Amino acid sequence: MGVSVIAGRSTQRYGSLMSLLRTLSAAALAGQLLGACVAPPPAHGVPSPAERIAAECRVLSEAGAQMTAQGAPPHAGLREGCTGVAAVDTRPLPAQTATLRAAMAAELPAGVRPGSRAETVYRRLITRGVSVDVAAALTGTPDFRIAGSD
Repeated sequence: MGVSVIAGRSTQRYGSLMSLLRTLSAAALAGQLLGACVAPPPAHGVPSPAERIAAECRVLSEAGAQMTAQGAPPHAGLREGCTGVAAVDTRPLPAQTATLRAAMAAELPAGVRPGSRAETVYRRLITRGVSVDVAAALTGTPDFRIAGSD
């Protein structure tokens, strides 16, 4: 009989503990949901993903203008995926793979940290057909800083 009393108390304690844990879990979830609803906007200066994409599209436009000014106009699909752009990259596969190799081999310009979003944007510019020199020069622009912000 002593064993059943101990087991009974143990079961009661376990049941109470589980009830408490369920209550705390529900309260924590409710707090998270409410926090998400009333969370303040991101701190000033932290661009949203949409702002970063728009900035990268502006960088691509500037790259195209610089390439044209240098006598090497970009292919029609340079800004593929940007708002209002229907053109796609139709370069032959060897040309696309050559720019991919160039992007991976390019040294990072000063101010572009390895492993950062800025590195990704820089290498993506080159992969899209922007020359290494033009891409490196664009890393100093305000739009590049927005596009590459972590």
